[in-house]
Amino acid sequence: MARAVPSRPARARREPVAPNDGVWLQDSPTNLMVINAVYTTDHLTLEAVREIFQRRVIEAGGGERYPRFTKRIVRVRGRDYWEEVPDFDITRHIFAAAHVRLATTLALQDYIGSIADTPLPRDKPLWQIQYVEHTEDGGSAFIIRIHHCMGDGIAMVPILFALMDEREKMEQAGELTPEGALKTGGRQPTRSLSMFQKLVLAPLAGPFILIQRLIWKADAHHLHGPALSGRKGVSWTRPLDLEVIKSIRLQIGATVNDVLMATVSGGFARYFARVAGVAIPPATLRISMPVNVRAPHETLKMDNKFAAVLLDLPFGSHTARERITRIKARMDSLKKGVEPIVIYGVVNALLYALPPAVSRFLIDFLANKCTMVVTNVPGPQGELTLGGKRLRHLMFWVPQRADIGVGVSILSFGGQVQIGVIADRLLVPDPGYVIEALEEEFEALKAELGL
Repeated sequence: MARAVPSRPARARREPVAPNDGVWLQDSPTNLMVINAVYTTDHLTLEAVREIFQRRVIEAGGGERYPRFTKRIVRVRGRDYWEEVPDFDITRHIFAAAHVRLATTLALQDYIGSIADTPLPRDKPLWQIQYVEHTEDGGSAFIIRIHHCMGDGIAMVPILFALMDEREKMEQAGELTPEGALKTGGRQPTRSLSMFQKLVLAPLAGPFILIQRLIWKADAHHLHGPALSGRKGVSWTRPLDLEVIKSIRLQIGATVNDVLMATVSGGFARYFARVAGVAIPPATLRISMPVNVRAPHETLKMDNKFAAVLLDLPFGSHTARERITRIKARMDSLKKGVEPIVIYGVVNALLYALPPAVSRFLIDFLANKCTMVVTNVPGPQGELTLGGKRLRHLMFWVPQRADIGVGVSILSFGGQVQIGVIADRLLVPDPGYVIEALEEEFEALKAELGL
């Protein structure tokens, strides 16, 4: 039996949705703003998961640490608000999937794709976990669906840690911040401006960056241009060895993210040549890449605080080393500059100043310049357990907006990296072919660099 959520003061029961969260309420029939994820464990019961989630997430901090899990979105006089649900019941959000047995990874992928285009009920908090009791080798799976308005990837990772048995030990070891975020060490490879300098320079550079974005031609090819169907397919790579990726990084003097972006670029070039039937692929592939704009010591909370920055990946005929070097140069320039702050400010200004229909049109116009969304989120590197059961696998898929039909998600977990693809089936009938191309590109990258 689910326990009641601790009561909160009446004045806190309704609060306006901030523009940086409200922008993600702009779902469309062909693209829902929903983050889809899956994790698998050794066999775990539905009742155990509900109890763990209730205790470690819903009731954490007296119900205030992750408050949006018990709040729904309501519209009052044309404005959206967070409103506490008076009769919150966890059984409405964590429940058995339509299929209690999915015996293969392919069957699990097909099921996730089949529900990815299903909207979340708006009369309840915008999240759910579907439980699959039996998967491969005696495991269980949990398919998580969270609307993007509740928070971005940086805000959501701490919730994963909150569920795990090792949370307390990781806090004591100093591996987590007080909010539960993973601490990441290491020296920055480039010297960038301070947040204060960026905030000062952003208004000066803003008009030039905005004009550049407005006049850029949109990508036009097999994966961007045709109308979308709204039906989704998902897949993911086999685990890629993080130590190998780090070795490649050291050889070239790049970052792990540079190497992974090069793998994505080369993998899609292979897919174009082999499956899409494009004899001469485009010279570049434009992606939308989320960039965190939180200050270094800002307290982490459930919200969206990132800018969707456009980046051109080299897509022509290059060696792996050349591809990584070119991507590194572009990523370094991005880190040093003010573009993320400018884009974040522009989107918020549009939402504040213009009617919803107008702001949505302009934001979609800017977003539609690119082919796909690519995001990279660092996950836990040690072995984790949930309810005493080993966490076997973890993957997520980033949502797309407007007419973008492809999303690529990169997640490091337990010393390995996996790349997930979600795509509109009209553009990519079988995402498994993209996955094969990405895996082949990684092997080619290793071979070229002698690893």
